[in-house]
Amino acid sequence: MRLFIAIELPERLRRHLQRMQEILRPIFGGKPVRPEQLHLTLKFLGETPDETLPRLVERLQTVEMGPIRMKTAGVVCFPPNGPVRIVAAALDDQGLHCAQLQSDIDQATHTAGFPLEARRWTPHVTLIRVKDRVPASARTAGIAAVAELAEIEFEPDEFVLIQSNLDSVGPTYATLARFPVSAG
Repeated sequence: MRLFIAIELPERLRRHLQRMQEILRPIFGGKPVRPEQLHLTLKFLGETPDETLPRLVERLQTVEMGPIRMKTAGVVCFPPNGPVRIVAAALDDQGLHCAQLQSDIDQATHTAGFPLEARRWTPHVTLIRVKDRVPASARTAGIAAVAELAEIEFEPDEFVLIQSNLDSVGPTYATLARFPVSAG
């Protein structure tokens, strides 16, 4: 099974991100992520043997998630240089508590047999996947196009383990486990 760990987004934030997609799609083209699939990825695990699931859930239950405050912070493109492949909503991790959660999840999954992240984690929500080349000016145009949108703050209260099933229509997601903010 193909797994990842994420924070699901509140409906008002999804609506805001849909508005960003509407503004950005004419600039970048590409395929927008379906609204119900918008999320903040904390760790992509990839193909995982079924027998690994109990140990993974056990390790994730040890991760303490304290209060997190985040807000939208414009648009970011990946990779940072060269042809744009991903257009995303940048997120401001106020107090870096979400970055700490991501690091703790990375360590917990490592003890369950998954490799540590090789790249620095950047909080973002993928909005559009781009296949065709776009001019370099699109990055600047995209940033400017959403600059006037109000920032949306949110406070996640859990992270989730999600199974992604790929088919001809695209991915469908199933939540396998939920891990709430720690008490105390």
